[in-house]
Amino acid sequence: MNRYRLEYQDRINFVILDFDVDEEVALAHQMGIAAHPVFGVVPPDGGPEDVAQRSFGPLNTPSLGEFLESMLARFPN
Repeated sequence: MNRYRLEYQDRINFVILDFDVDEEVALAHQMGIAAHPVFGVVPPDGGPEDVAQRSFGPLNTPSLGEFLESMLARFPN
């Protein structure tokens, strides 16, 4: 994940939730996320309840890159 955060940080806001923090668990539930790892995408003008795409389970490096690129194509700046 850190590799992609550096590569995409100018185009994607990465938020990593800690399931040991009650407020972050509440946010995850607003987003429809009950377990991890999950990658969720919220449109630029959306809120936590507006998750447009989710990917459940771990993703290897190439798959995560493809997921991020597909989201950038779906929500261009």
